[in-house]
Amino acid sequence: MTDDKKEGQLVFHGRTEMIFKIIVIGDPAVGKTSLLTNFCGEKFNYEYIPTVGVNITKEPVTIKNDMGKDIKINLMIWDIAGQPQFYMLHRPYFNGADGMMLVYDLTRSSSFSNINNWFSTAVKYGLSGIPRLLIGNKIDLNEERKIILPMAEHLSEKIDAPFFETSALTGKNVKLIFEKMAKLTFSSKLEE
Repeated sequence: MTDDKKEGQLVFHGRTEMIFKIIVIGDPAVGKTSLLTNFCGEKFNYEYIPTVGVNITKEPVTIKNDMGKDIKINLMIWDIAGQPQFYMLHRPYFNGADGMMLVYDLTRSSSFSNINNWFSTAVKYGLSGIPRLLIGNKIDLNEERKIILPMAEHLSEKIDAPFFETSALTGKNVKLIFEKMAKLTFSSKLEE
């Protein structure tokens, strides 16, 4: 007889880890990959190298539940290419997502305007009910800012997504957004 089985009984050990699929979407060169690189503790790359298709990274995040107990969550983060030539691949990449991060560059108005298109695509693929964050990246370039806070706050309300500004270069709010994504996703799974 093993420790895992008592005679004639099955013993349930419970779930040992939680894994949530998070998609990171937005226009090319808004800093999606750089945010992820910073979060994973890697060095910032000043050279822009476009993502081809998708990069998938698994990173653990520890959050507190309502009782103050630490919960370890693994985020399976899908960094999805923003270039138009990869749009036809989006459906399988979006499939089964538990959460989404919509990223724009606060120095480029077009990347902000296109958040509506990215969100519409996610809704088209059945993701209207999943937790999401709106992220304005490159706050380190504040003097070049094109998107003012009221504009971002209005979009945040429109798509029902908490709003954060980040800097992949300095690390400002990077850990915070991934922890917030983990908390929102965990909470939504408890409600199911």
